[in-house]
Amino acid sequence: MLRIHVALPSGRHDVFAVHLSSSIGDLALAAQQSLGESFLRLVTPEGRLLDPTESLESAGLQDNDHLTAIVQQVAVAATD
Repeated sequence: MLRIHVALPSGRHDVFAVHLSSSIGDLALAAQQSLGESFLRLVTPEGRLLDPTESLESAGLQDNDHLTAIVQQVAVAATD
């Protein structure tokens, strides 16, 4: 199990215990539920947006890593 720290730019944060084989999307979903925000994208300290389909292992995350959660705007398109 890894402990991953996820923080919003506002300073709200939480720590998540996740399996190395879990996906970035699984971690983002847990962060959304815990932090009360929807449509989160996770970003590394280096500024790399993490792919939700990627595993924590393939993303190179390690125990006690810190990520920033960015709230994305939802784009709505209308058709005629």
